[in-house]
Amino acid sequence: MTGSGTGRGSTSAPSGPSGRKQARRTTRLDPDELAGLEEQRDFLLRSLADLEREHDAGDLDDDDYETLRNDYTARAAEVLRAIDDQRAAFDAAKGGRNLGRTALVLAGVVAFAALAGWLVARSMGARQAGDTLTGGIDVQQSPSQRAQQCIPLINPMEPSGAVDCFKAVLDDDPRNPVANTWLGWQLGLTAPFAGDLGADLEATAELHVERAIEVNPGYSYARAFRTVLAFRRGDYADAQRFLREFEENDPSPDARQVIESEDLEARIAEALAGGTTGDEGDGDGADGDGAGAGADSATTTTTTPPPASSTATTAPPG
Repeated sequence: MTGSGTGRGSTSAPSGPSGRKQARRTTRLDPDELAGLEEQRDFLLRSLADLEREHDAGDLDDDDYETLRNDYTARAAEVLRAIDDQRAAFDAAKGGRNLGRTALVLAGVVAFAALAGWLVARSMGARQAGDTLTGGIDVQQSPSQRAQQCIPLINPMEPSGAVDCFKAVLDDDPRNPVANTWLGWQLGLTAPFAGDLGADLEATAELHVERAIEVNPGYSYARAFRTVLAFRRGDYADAQRFLREFEENDPSPDARQVIESEDLEARIAEALAGGTTGDEGDGDGADGDGAGAGADSATTTTTTPPPASSTATTAPPG
C-alpha cells in the first residue's frame, strides 16, 4: 500500500526528471545551487526518517518501502557529493584549505552517519524498550539496540554525547561489535580537531573497529569504516586491502552501492599510483574530500551476519 504520512513528496523531490539531475557533480561557483542542494539533502534525510515511521506503523508495504528507501539513499549520496564539490570549488576560489572547510566537509560525514543510523534502525526493527509482544511480554533492548540509539548523537565537533552513550553500552558488553564500530567512527571523525591528541584518537578508533571485526567478521559497517579511516589518513595500501576484504565478506548491494558511488576503489588506486585524488592534500588525510569519502562510506546497509558471539549480543545486519 502507499504511504500517507509523508505524502510521498520525496518521490518528486526538487530535482530534474531523473530525480538526480541537480546532484550532478559540478565545479561551477553557484551559491544558489549550493543552497538548493542543501535543501535537497535536508528533505531527503527527513523523508528517510518519515519512511521508517510509516513502514513501522504498517502504512507502507515492504516492496514500496524498499523501493523508496533505496531511491532516497542513492539520491542523498549524490546530493552530498555534489555539496562537497560546490564547497571545494568555493574553497579553491579562496586560495586554499582551512579548518572551516574541514568542518563543512565533516558536516557531510555527520549527515551520512545519520543516514546510516536510520538504515540500521530499520534493520533492527521498530520495537523499543517497554514495547510488548503478543501476550504482553516486555521487550528488553539488547546492547546492540542500545548502541544503535547512540548513532544519531555522533558529531565530530561535540563528541562527548555519543562517546558517553557508546561507552555505557561497552561497560555492559565490552565486545559489542555495534558499539565498538560506531565509537571508533566517532573518534575517527573527531581526531582532526583534537590537536596533539589526534593521533591517539585515530589509534583508538582503529582499535575499536578492529575489535568489532574480530568479534563479528561479517559486520560490514566495521569493514567499511576501517577502509574509510585508512583512506582518510593516507594509508592507501591498507585501504585497498581493507576494501578487498570488505568485498570478500559479501556486503549487501546497499553497502557496495555507496562505496562504488564514491568511486573509492579507483581513488585508492590513483593515490597508490601517485596521482591526485583531491584527498591527500598535506598528508594528514583528515580534511579535504577525504572526509567526504568517509562520509559516503558511512551510509552502509549490510546483510544479516551470524550472531556476533555466543552471548545475547545481536548486531544489526552488517
